[in-house]
Amino acid sequence: MARISRRHRVHCKLRCQIMGGRRPVEASVVSLSEGGIGMLSPLRLEQGDSIRLRILPPGRTQPVDTSVIVWNDQPARSAKPRADLRLLGCVVSDPSEAFLALVKRLDRRPAPGAARQRVPVAKPKPPDTPVEETSDLPRLREPVPPPKPEPEETLPTFRIRMKQIGGPRSRTVGLRACSVAEAESIARSQLETRSDGSPAWELLEIVLAD
Repeated sequence: MARISRRHRVHCKLRCQIMGGRRPVEASVVSLSEGGIGMLSPLRLEQGDSIRLRILPPGRTQPVDTSVIVWNDQPARSAKPRADLRLLGCVVSDPSEAFLALVKRLDRRPAPGAARQRVPVAKPKPPDTPVEETSDLPRLREPVPPPKPEPEETLPTFRIRMKQIGGPRSRTVGLRACSVAEAESIARSQLETRSDGSPAWELLEIVLAD
């Protein structure tokens, strides 16, 4: 089942090839996560299309092959000097160990629980003239820190069935959300639209996955 979970995205610039034709089509990966890929491609694809990619990391690293499903296709805003490039958002339905290792290697975030270096802060010098403390002045309360967001791994997974409007295609994807309403809102925000602004896909069912 393809997943469109909201995960940490690693921005990058990697050469890749779209396989399956007479010859590979050159493209470029601009972002990676454990469940998705963002790429610049000269091909225009439809939502739900399945393609095979070969990612070519720099150096002597072995190529990483993976299969993805196109989730959205839109013109690349900064595709200079080529104005025909498309920005594709793709879902990695079954990431391989090599793909996950590549994402981990490119992710430069500090490991959870890593000790942060403390920067010494110079203490301010006391004023020359002592100031009397006034007991009747109200004390400022310490700001209450905002509540921590619930870890995405703890959110339930919802299964979403969708069908192409005016076409035979159907697709089932899964995503994590707090409720059915939130899952529907996330899914609708990602649906591809036609040139007149109308949706190209319709949602058939949203249920809690087992």
